[in-house]
Amino acid sequence: MSQSKQHFDCIVIGFGGMGSAALRYAAMTRRSVLGIDQHGPAHTHGSSHGQTRVIRKSYFEHPDYVPLLLESYELWDELNRRHRTKPETKELLTQCGILQIGPPDGEVVTGVLTSAAAYDLKVERFTSAQISHRLPILKVPDNHEGVFEPDGGFLRVELCVAAYLKQAMVHGAELLSNTAVTRVELGGGDRLRVHTSDGEFTADQVIVAAGAWSSQLLPGLELPLKVLAKQQHWYQIDRVDNKLINEFPCTFFEREDGSHFYVTPELDTLGMKVCEHSGGDEVDDLSQFSSELCETQKSRTDEFLMQSFHHTKSRLVHHSMCKYTMTPDSHFIVDRHPDIPQLVFAAGFSGHGFKFAPVIGKRLVGMLDGEEDTRFDFLKGERNA
Repeated sequence: MSQSKQHFDCIVIGFGGMGSAALRYAAMTRRSVLGIDQHGPAHTHGSSHGQTRVIRKSYFEHPDYVPLLLESYELWDELNRRHRTKPETKELLTQCGILQIGPPDGEVVTGVLTSAAAYDLKVERFTSAQISHRLPILKVPDNHEGVFEPDGGFLRVELCVAAYLKQAMVHGAELLSNTAVTRVELGGGDRLRVHTSDGEFTADQVIVAAGAWSSQLLPGLELPLKVLAKQQHWYQIDRVDNKLINEFPCTFFEREDGSHFYVTPELDTLGMKVCEHSGGDEVDDLSQFSSELCETQKSRTDEFLMQSFHHTKSRLVHHSMCKYTMTPDSHFIVDRHPDIPQLVFAAGFSGHGFKFAPVIGKRLVGMLDGEEDTRFDFLKGERNA
């Protein structure tokens, strides 16, 4: 459906995790705001779907993420208070804890401990024997250990996006679904022209949060991004102990071969969510992206499940495909267009970005207002060139 209004103070392209948050924070400034998405709210074609996303503070990837996470927790809590208007409404963030397991000198355990020490985060170390005693469902190699963070847990990803979009509309934002943006360019004066499959719009400012399609919408920047197809799996296993929410934490595993897997507890009849965070298949043509079951990725997850969980039988109940938009160093890009100062963008979240959606969305709007925040300096585009 065509919009009667053609000009907006701000247009946000993409309203998945980052875009939905940016829409809400832009609308709160009393701007006239339009959000455009080629699919629609909480769709399964991008990177913001799949029931849950893990959230944690003791960040092994880099200690500089911790201050952003501390703010994200506060902002998720604020959104949750607005979202849970009835007792029966599911909470957005469940803090069931997270246990991160790996070799004591590996990337994960050493990184978690480094971040925890730098910011005085509450964590506890466990030997493999102690983990087996407390969580007998797990198989942990004798030479591995775990670090437990009680503040960790998971976000209900589709509910989070829906909550941000609802709050954006409460503040007057308009949404345009099933509309592809073909290009963004300077128009007359300082206005930007946004060309779409549903006509042309203009805006004083634009935020691009287009996920896997970022390179297509920002072609002149030659962003060093590649897209990986990652399969998400849900399994039922023939063990009834320690796999349910409140009985079993989120778990993250670094294996001897360097691969990473994560598990979120069973929430419903789909079972436990079991995914490989490493690996993936490169996507050369997004128009040919397939959601069909990839037997190669499934077999790797089957092997991990057999080696890491005590059980006899398992059954794959459901799967979905997720797009990881990767930078060379797996850090994000949050920056301003060098030639168009009224256009800001966030891209390359490399499979670990959703938990940061509130602080990234708020930051993008702050950049349009000329606000400085040195905490984000390590995420500027030149870091990943």
